[in-house]
Amino acid sequence: MSETALTPMPTTTVIQVATPTELAEAIPYLLGAQPTDSLVLLGIRPEDGRVGPVLRLDLPPPERFAAAAHHHTAQLVQHGARFLSSIVYVDTPPRDGTRGVDFYRPLAEAVAGACRRRGLGLQESVCVQNGRVWSYICRIHTCCPPDGTPLPAERHTAVAAAAVTAGIPPPIPLSELAARVRPPEFIAREAVRQAFARRRAELAQRTGDGEGGVRYETIALLQAARTRFADGDRSMTYDEAARLVLGLDDRKARDHAMSWQDDDVLLALWTALARRSLPPDSAAPLSLVAWAAWTGDQPAFARVAVNRALDADPTYRLGQLLHTAINSRLDPAEARHLLFPARRPLRPAPPDSAPATGAKPAPADDPAPDTTAHEHPAARDRPTQGNPAQDSPPPDVAPGRQPQPPHDPP
Repeated sequence: MSETALTPMPTTTVIQVATPTELAEAIPYLLGAQPTDSLVLLGIRPEDGRVGPVLRLDLPPPERFAAAAHHHTAQLVQHGARFLSSIVYVDTPPRDGTRGVDFYRPLAEAVAGACRRRGLGLQESVCVQNGRVWSYICRIHTCCPPDGTPLPAERHTAVAAAAVTAGIPPPIPLSELAARVRPPEFIAREAVRQAFARRRAELAQRTGDGEGGVRYETIALLQAARTRFADGDRSMTYDEAARLVLGLDDRKARDHAMSWQDDDVLLALWTALARRSLPPDSAAPLSLVAWAAWTGDQPAFARVAVNRALDADPTYRLGQLLHTAINSRLDPAEARHLLFPARRPLRPAPPDSAPATGAKPAPADDPAPDTTAHEHPAARDRPTQGNPAQDSPPPDVAPGRQPQPPHDPP
């Protein structure tokens, strides 16, 4: 059960909603993605009535309705919300054949009860299924009929117009974002497992090269793949992917690649590696997907990727740090500047010179700082400044995963 925490919308962005239908229509713009089989809790701040923290979580099973409602309303209160709206999105019909609006009514009631116990005002509670909206609060049939109200099929409503005016891109289905980093399955999964076993054995035998030799080779191979992807060749064998992903175990090689700035090309490259790797090895490329998506102005995809990275390895340090940064008010451009303030230019060889005998080729540019060793100041320090209840949304965690604040590595 993954959750997504988002910062409030910019103060220049105004999307007014007056009906349950408009609320359901506005949520995908707030999330940046169309929720599927989700409970969305929309916190509202008392001082101006604007959106505060927003939580999205996978629909829990009935035995967890009460616990989920209690836990997540508490998070919203902790982070400044004083009013709340809840929206249930049902895409998979309940197995017992009941309507989604009826099956998840106890969940909506559990949220309402949690709001009463914590002094939260419940402004609206709705269910969305098959393009129709039901209100769990309104009992006026002329306003909210028992069969639901159709959602607008076209995005030409006042909500959509306000989003366009504010520069908010059309939402992408959450399932589509998740599919972009779906791990290999069936025969492909076994092929990936075998490729990683071969490459791992090969690297284990290279004791004479030393750490630096493998690192520089990894950087050179990543640079070659980056160039190839930039030229339009996006092919990738399982063996090549295995060598590159295993090379990312070297933090300096990984952080060097992380400092590159052609986000579109790198996003495609890291996604290709993530699609051709398995946990826990996939944590590294998935974290790089999250970084490239975040710095490339795709926050919804970044949150999906960083959640997948922590699913692959909950202890992966870079994933933890990116998780904190992505779900904070930190600007991605500022994070990049803090992590990689200056890069030396490329070092072309003198025109009439040749490399010395036995010299190893240098990478295209100098290795970046070891961001893990330097504690990722952008991801560590900035999100925790000020009052967390006012400056940061609640953390984004998967089921059973507790928020993991940055700490000094052993």
